[in-house]
Amino acid sequence: MKQWKKRAAAALTAAFCLLAGCGMLGGAGEEARVDNVKVSDAYFGMAWYQSGVLDPVLDSTGINRLLSEALYEGLFEVTSNFTAENVLCADYTGDGTTFTFTLREDAVFWSGEPLTAADVVDSLQTAQFNEKSPYHNRLVEVSTIEAVSDREVRIRLSSPNINFPRLLDIPIRRASGGSDAGFSAGTGPFRPTEEDRNWYLVPNENWHGGFLGSIRRITLVPLTHADAALSSFQTGDVSLLRAARIATNPPNIGGSVHTVQTEGAVLHYLGINYENSALAQTHVRQALSAALARQSLCDTQLQTFATPAVLPVNPQPDNTGISLSMAADTNLAQSLLRGGEPAADGQTAEDDTDDPDSGSDPEGDTGDPDEDTGGKDGSGTEDGDGSGETLSFTLLVNADNAFKVAAAEQIASSWNALKGVSVTVDRQPYETFVSRLQSGSFDMYYGETQLTADFDLRPLISSGGSLNYGGYVNEQMSTAVAAARSGENVAALYERFVEELPFIPLAFERGQIIIRKGLIDHYTPAPYNAFAGLEHWTSTD
Repeated sequence: MKQWKKRAAAALTAAFCLLAGCGMLGGAGEEARVDNVKVSDAYFGMAWYQSGVLDPVLDSTGINRLLSEALYEGLFEVTSNFTAENVLCADYTGDGTTFTFTLREDAVFWSGEPLTAADVVDSLQTAQFNEKSPYHNRLVEVSTIEAVSDREVRIRLSSPNINFPRLLDIPIRRASGGSDAGFSAGTGPFRPTEEDRNWYLVPNENWHGGFLGSIRRITLVPLTHADAALSSFQTGDVSLLRAARIATNPPNIGGSVHTVQTEGAVLHYLGINYENSALAQTHVRQALSAALARQSLCDTQLQTFATPAVLPVNPQPDNTGISLSMAADTNLAQSLLRGGEPAADGQTAEDDTDDPDSGSDPEGDTGDPDEDTGGKDGSGTEDGDGSGETLSFTLLVNADNAFKVAAAEQIASSWNALKGVSVTVDRQPYETFVSRLQSGSFDMYYGETQLTADFDLRPLISSGGSLNYGGYVNEQMSTAVAAARSGENVAALYERFVEELPFIPLAFERGQIIIRKGLIDHYTPAPYNAFAGLEHWTSTD
């Protein structure tokens, strides 16, 4: 095995010397990397769910999606800052509605055959026209995808989306007929090979990225059940795995492992039923948001595996002029409940310094959490929403997820610490929770949804949106969303959002990748690519 690695490294080095005259210049005038990384002999295994030909555009299993990240690439990669970084795309132009993508010249498949626009069109159209594809929803607003030359692809959208390239990390494989012994042919850093009836991933000698890091051989561990990957990791057969931390049944991972967090677009938020007359008032929603200690919530109940958020975008934007404080502001919340208007600096026009209740502990628990004291009408008996009555409502949460229940309890405790507010947590099994959302039988609910990398809010706030359970309708908000998607005025959308708060963002859940400790140094995965930056991997021994 070692001999093969040395021969491969020597051949690659010789090839670069021939192409560059033994200088250090790459094909584009850049300095080429030198393969001086110590190759690791450590065992590295990856789960492989054998369910027919591995087509990365259609396979929706989490196991094979992780495997696909070693074998295939998209036009772009989504970075930790949720920007689109060029991969198979060398350059592009676009006005938000029509985009033209130029492919890089050195991108080839494992066989050495060049990547063409026809391959890209075939992969994207497969996702566009097949609802079973995990990428289908990204392309529902695509009108046409066409090859305008061997290296140019043009895509037209039915409505503007200036951030459309962020959705194009969809894996590209060779057009039909390009399978390689059960694997659709790809352009990624690794390629599959069979030796003595066992399957491995080995370096793709034709990869445009150049030399790999220290891991040059990955053993594929065949699984007959997609849910067997965790047990294979626990036995040591599998070395790398994605596993959600804030889950109904979080993995119990023991042994010597290294956990790496990745930024994500899974939004935790509080949804609102607009049939509740009290919660339908803007200043009430603003008050409830101001009372939340988001950073504390992430550090405790969300297990430090979440990034606090006031705006429904990750990362939180800079220089917006909007207060993005992640700590609770009880003074502001209490003033807003009395009808005070927020000032430009995020404070209120009222002076709360003499209010003996304004400094109450936002985490304090007042009231009985097991007593249902309100409903949709927001009825009560004391000053809470400026109407002289107590703001009383329930917070619906999925009882099957202990992390969310604990988070909901902490949120309710913060609100119950406010004068004139009474909140009860309503824990329901998942099926009942979903049924209650669909029927509108709730006041507020603790929600979680996977947003796309362009942070499209329309499912949550548009009339008829798939996640708009509370019946929110606001034409000005819809106009602001459309303007931001066209690139006209993103800041105006943020301003409108914090004024209106159609729902209350809490945090963006982070992803979790677990890897055997001592296997790789300098491991820095991207949100949707566990193999990002693999050229920088080094062996820990």
